[in-house]
Amino acid sequence: MNGRRSVAARWLLAMSPTLLLWPPLRQLLEGQMTLQMLLQFPWLLCCGAAAFGALAHRGRVQSRVARFDDRGLFTLTLVLCVSALWMIPAALDLSLVDERVRLAKVLSWYASGLMLASARSRLGPELWAFLLGNLAWMLATAGLLIRESDRRLCVSYLERDQVWAGTGLIALALTLLAAGMLRLGRPDAKR
Repeated sequence: MNGRRSVAARWLLAMSPTLLLWPPLRQLLEGQMTLQMLLQFPWLLCCGAAAFGALAHRGRVQSRVARFDDRGLFTLTLVLCVSALWMIPAALDLSLVDERVRLAKVLSWYASGLMLASARSRLGPELWAFLLGNLAWMLATAGLLIRESDRRLCVSYLERDQVWAGTGLIALALTLLAAGMLRLGRPDAKR
């Protein structure tokens, strides 16, 4: 019974991005830079991971993906590129005015989560640390640049929101860095 509930919960989470079709929720999440970068992006990543967890034939999918994702290197590249792209203020602005770019944003984060969940068993502790370290470095850099800019970087967002988003990205970077260090420090992480 708990297994069914778990799969049902994963499917619910995996399908939850369809809620973005409801304009009030989409406007809430995308109306502030802080909510978009610190809530919507991680949520879409988790939804993609949940979709992989809900697949009935995960093993078959994993073996097919492993053919081109040796040790998870393609996944690392995908996650880092998607993260870098959506840290660019012009990309955020464009996603608010062009539906195709908005769809690309949602699908790219969702696919990154799906691939990350698929590569979980192939990524060794060193590659996890590499991923988390690079994400932390990128988020901290983007956060500092966004926070300390003397002018608005996004046309669609207020300067005050820009300061909060930058501060949040720095906090997220520190959290990821700590998670990476904990992962490397665990005895079961060494194979």
